[in-house]
Amino acid sequence: MNGHTTSPSAMELAHVNIMKRQLEAGEVVSVMSIRYSRGIEVVGYAKAAGMNGVLIDLEHSSIDLDQCAQFTMAALAHAITPVVRVPSLASSFVGRVLDGGAQAVIIPHVRGPKGALESSRAAKFYPDGDRSAIGGLSALQYGAFPTIEANKAVNANVMCIIMIETLEALDSLEQIAATPHVDVLLIGTNDLTACYGVPGQHDDPRITEAYRKVIEACRRTGKALGIGGLYARQDLIDKFIKMADGVGRFVMCGSDQDYVLEGANRTAKWLRGYNL
Repeated sequence: MNGHTTSPSAMELAHVNIMKRQLEAGEVVSVMSIRYSRGIEVVGYAKAAGMNGVLIDLEHSSIDLDQCAQFTMAALAHAITPVVRVPSLASSFVGRVLDGGAQAVIIPHVRGPKGALESSRAAKFYPDGDRSAIGGLSALQYGAFPTIEANKAVNANVMCIIMIETLEALDSLEQIAATPHVDVLLIGTNDLTACYGVPGQHDDPRITEAYRKVIEACRRTGKALGIGGLYARQDLIDKFIKMADGVGRFVMCGSDQDYVLEGANRTAKWLRGYNL
C-alpha cells in the first residue's frame, strides 16, 4: 500500500436519479406538484408521504428560479427526484433549472419533432445535446472533473419529459416518440380536452384513444408514459396505469394546494356537523 487514495469519479459522486431508474424498470412513480408553498419543508412532507419526487411548477405559479433551486436542492438532500416544469423551452429556464439541481425537466407546448429535439438537446450536455457548459454543479456534489466526464455523469441522471397536450403533438406522435434522449411522454389531459372542444370532460372517448396511441408509442420506443391533470379522477388514473402495464408510468399526483384544501375541508366538515 502506498497510502494514496483514489478520488471518486464524477459518476460515483453524481446524485442518482432514482426515478429515472424506476421508470426504466417499468414501475409507477408519483410526484407532488409545488405551486403555492415557499418553505422547503414541503419537500420533506412529500418524502414523508412516500412520493417519489416533487414537481416544481414554474408554468403555473409565481415561483422564481431562486426558490426553485431551494426546492430542487432540498429534494436531492431527501433523496427524492426534483422535477421542474418550465414555462417554455427558453434557455433562460431550461439550463438554469438544471444548473440549480433539477434531475428532470418538463417541456410544455411541444407540437412536433423539431420542438422535441430542441427540448432533448437543451436538457443534455455535449455529446448528447447543446446545454451550456458549467462547473461546480450540485448534481455532482460540487466536485471538479474533466468536462467530458462531468457531462456524461450529469446526462446519465437527467430526464427530458415532453408534454403531449395538443392535437398537433398527437399527429406527430411517432416522430416525437422517436426523438433521442426523450424519456417520458406526458399527456396534459386537461389541455387535450380543451383541444377537442370538451374542456374538463375526461371521459370523452377521444381521451382514452389518445392514451392508447401514446402508450403504444411508448412501447415501441422505450419511453415512459406520463399521466397529468387527472388527480381528481383516480378511476381514470387506474385505468391508464393498467393500460400501460409494463411501461414506466409517471403520475402527477396533485399539488400542495390540493392536499391542504382536502385536509382542511375534511376537518371543517367534521366540526360543522356538530352544528346541524
